[in-house]
Amino acid sequence: MKWITWGLAALCGAAQAQPTTDAELCRTTTNNPDLAIKHCTVAIESRKANNEMLAQLYVARGVEWAAKGDYDRAIADHTTALKLDSKTTDAHYFRGSAWSNKGEFERAIADFDLAAKLKPDDPMVYHARAIELAVKGDYARAIADFDKTLQLDSKTNGIHFARGRTLFYMSDFARATGDLETAFKAQPNVYTALWLFLARKRSDVPDADERLERETRGMRAGWPAPVIALFLGRTDTNSVMVGATTSDPTRRREMRCEADFYIAQAHLIKGERPRAQALLQEVRRNCPKNLLEYEGTLAEMRRLK
Repeated sequence: MKWITWGLAALCGAAQAQPTTDAELCRTTTNNPDLAIKHCTVAIESRKANNEMLAQLYVARGVEWAAKGDYDRAIADHTTALKLDSKTTDAHYFRGSAWSNKGEFERAIADFDLAAKLKPDDPMVYHARAIELAVKGDYARAIADFDKTLQLDSKTNGIHFARGRTLFYMSDFARATGDLETAFKAQPNVYTALWLFLARKRSDVPDADERLERETRGMRAGWPAPVIALFLGRTDTNSVMVGATTSDPTRRREMRCEADFYIAQAHLIKGERPRAQALLQEVRRNCPKNLLEYEGTLAEMRRLK
């Protein structure tokens, strides 16, 4: 699941003021994966670097392949980096992230385990591993890793949202609500608001609807506004599906998956388990494995068993 990244400055050291060589441009070119890959490839093929530096170039190129969604090439580059220098901590982290995006959570966890051994004080490693453990359904270990992350860095981005979702999966809805409220206050976001609403409804918070109404004011343009309207009882499921459309086929697929997941949640709130299960099975069969709602679907189906 594509939730955590490290900057290339952290990967290869501080960027030089005026990069001129392909090796420098490989590490410092931002927001242009194709150009960065070009510079990395030239630098790699020049064979002017020692094994340690060459490994870092492969890692940098692997990061750019992942940015393009080419996770197989990313994994291949990170694997090559580890063959050149087995102590390249970043290669384990980024390869784990690429495995995650492919839905290979066991392989992702294995890489994050190795990264944690090489870099035991890095909170991002524990955060990333916690997410994969949650996807696997190993919630106790996931919570332990989230707690470790907070001990190392209480301001880790997204930590309360991720831990809150995991507590939701554990049916600890009251604690989930607390974490999700913290996440929403720190960074108001429509998806955080949706998960917070779901946790409150499962906790029988009496004014959950009113809070969703208040907290999403100003967030109801475009998608997923129809989901908010559904939760507030202002529209029906057909209208949500109609609203889940865009000209971009990749994003349209994601929106339809999100629609299925949140409509399933609406059915669960009403106690309509068979209808919810049918939609969740659709998400599990057809949706990208790096989608947040795919993670939630696996957890919900475990609970429904």
